[in-house]
This record gives sequence, C-alpha cells and structure tokens, in this order.
Amino acid sequence: MSRKDIEARLDRSLANQIDVPRLDRRFDAAVWARIEAAEQKSKATNPVTADVADLAPSRAERASRWLAISNYVGIAVTLAVVLLFVLRTYGGYEPSLNLDMNVSMPVVSEDMVTRITAVLGQLLGVVALAFGLSFTSVGRRLRASFS
Repeated sequence: MSRKDIEARLDRSLANQIDVPRLDRRFDAAVWARIEAAEQKSKATNPVTADVADLAPSRAERASRWLAISNYVGIAVTLAVVLLFVLRTYGGYEPSLNLDMNVSMPVVSEDMVTRITAVLGQLLGVVALAFGLSFTSVGRRLRASFS
C-alpha cells in the first residue's frame, strides 16, 4: 500500500467515526429566538438605554448620510459647470471677472522651475514607493514596529 492509500483509508475511517448533526431550519430558529430573548432581556433591564439606542443612528447610517450629502454636492457642482459651459458655448454668455487687485504675478526663472520639478518628482516617487510598500508584508511589519 502506498502512503496516499493509507492516508485515504485513515481519512475515511475518521470521517465515519465522527457523527456531525445536520443543522437545519430548527437550529436557525433556535439561534434567532435566543438572540431575540437576549435583546428583550437587555431592553427590560434598562429601558432608557434601549430607547436611546433605537433612536441613535448607527455609524453606517451616519456614513451613508455623509456620502449622500457629498454626492449631492458633487452633482450640483457638475450641473453648474455643465450649465456654464453650455451658456458660454451656445448662449454667448461670457462671465466677467473684474478683480482689480493690482497684484503682479511673480517671475520665476526656468532654472528654478526645473529644480522645483526635479525635487517634487523625486518626492512624489518616494511617497508612491512608500505607499506601495505599505501593502506588502515588509510594510506591515514596519508599521507594526512603529506603533
């Protein structure tokens, strides 16, 4: 007999020796009945807290509300930009921005722009590398060692 045959026989023998009860709807009903009884007991012992807990929105509800609000703001801004574009393109509307602040724009040399771009490019690369590294096992170990 090979090793795989012996392991298969042992596995079948163990499976035949273990008697696992089947979980059916009666088990589910019993679990839900216990949960309901625990909730009723909790409400009976402290009715004030139970009423407040029923009225206070959950964390998911609050997050959902803020997400909906931010979506509505985004939709409103998008519609305003589309309306402005359509009015400028087809309606001949040209908004006038009369900002008489008499502020001159600073003059930045090409050399300075090149140096700033190089430094910011390297900084962005390092940040992107660190962000990507944080999702690896090495990054998780580093985060765990700092916290």
